Amino acid sequence: QKGINRKDGDDLVEKTKNASIYVLSFYLDATAIEWEAYVADDFSFAIPVGVVRKGGITRVYPPLFQRYVEPIGDISKIDWSEFEKSLLKRYPKGDLQAKSAILPNTSFTNYIHQVVDKEKFKLKTQAKRMIKRFGQTNYEIREENINTDELSKLIAKELSKKLPLYATKDVQHLFEVVKKAEENGYLYKVGVFEGDVLKGGLIGLKFNGQLLYLKGTALEELQQDGAMYALMNHFINYGFSQNCTIDFGGSRVKGIQFFNQRFSGEDVEYYNYSWDNSPLWFKLLFSIYRKIKA
Repeated sequence: QKGINRKDGDDLVEKTKNASIYVLSFYLDATAIEWEAYVADDFSFAIPVGVVRKGGITRVYPPLFQRYVEPIGDISKIDWSEFEKSLLKRYPKGDLQAKSAILPNTSFTNYIHQVVDKEKFKLKTQAKRMIKRFGQTNYEIREENINTDELSKLIAKELSKKLPLYATKDVQHLFEVVKKAEENGYLYKVGVFEGDVLKGGLIGLKFNGQLLYLKGTALEELQQDGAMYALMNHFINYGFSQNCTIDFGGSRVKGIQFFNQRFSGEDVEYYNYSWDNSPLWFKLLFSIYRKIKA
């Protein structure tokens, strides 16, 4: 990837219908330990993948805070069988999450994320009830005067109480995404306040007609008063005002999927490909590593 001109890559993204922010160079740089791409000789298309080098083996992996990768540019020129051969030859082991079916002979499982557009948006009963409860509090939702660094750290701190990942150095990938998104004009943020004190909020990324929910939370006592429902409702209505489809981000956690469905979020499938042609010694080492990490 060091040989890939970032501007040329981003130009391909801009030319690709319905391309997501996940394949912009700043997002790949921020989330992936390393990344490489399968590219046409004339650079008419490219397919980026996250990679990591450990134990003498380079393998494909899904970077944190990135739902999937996708081909960019003139996709009609891609020979998917040749891409698959090249991928499996270069990387003996891999887990690749893709927006569409791109590997014709590799086993996969389907994952889902939720989206909603303005025509199908309708609040479910529980969402209405919680938003009404929030309206009876003294808390206020607003977009102005939110310190991005403060909001990012508050979200990480609160999420770390349930998800240990957010208390590790890996959370720096999230902070880097937020920082670079703001520098490039893609960031949207909304906070919930008690007076002038920030108590929670949501961070989104606006790109190519989509408003992507990245991360968010509120202090526990505010959640009980409906803060997350009120924040998400504000987030959605902002997106609609910008003619955006709302992308809820793609959690496989049932509770979060249920929350998204209270806002008429509809399931959209994507693909998780896995293969392992690595040497036996690496398989054993990787198995031990996973057990220690668990």
